[in-house]
Amino acid sequence: MRIRVDEIPESGRFVHFHWDESRLKQFLPSDDPSDLKLSRPVNVDLEIQKHPDHIRILGIIRGVLQLSCHRCLEPFEYPLEENVDVFLMAEERAPDAEETELDVEEMDVEFFDGEVIDIDNLVAEQIFLALPFKVLCSEDCLGLCQRCGANLNEGPCGCEMNQRDTPFARLKSIRRQLPE
Repeated sequence: MRIRVDEIPESGRFVHFHWDESRLKQFLPSDDPSDLKLSRPVNVDLEIQKHPDHIRILGIIRGVLQLSCHRCLEPFEYPLEENVDVFLMAEERAPDAEETELDVEEMDVEFFDGEVIDIDNLVAEQIFLALPFKVLCSEDCLGLCQRCGANLNEGPCGCEMNQRDTPFARLKSIRRQLPE
């Protein structure tokens, strides 16, 4: 969805729409390993406010994503409720290309061509920014057995783990050889 700035009334514009999984997939690379899916459509409610020197977009994005846990690889539902508060400024107001440290207030400022706002890109960006860096089905997820690959959340696997089988066993033997 693209909105022309000159079509936004002074009182602002409200936008409400839903994203299905096919719309989300448009923003993912074809070889994306995350296997991100939607359990329910994403609901987007935005208010676009036009100011003399910027555009402000406020609203909320809600939905339920299906993610795969990084420890146990099991799929689980991740509730998404992301507040949106973005300031858009025309590119001609962008700072020079040299590196500068951003203030806290500048973190929510984005630049656009000054004529057309690409709402779909903004929504995709907000969804991806809302995803956790480490995706876990629960904080106490035990993950997979290093030897047989069994999901340890479902119970012990039966493998005998002795100290020599751990990845750090070799480091312990090297440490013992070092002088005190």
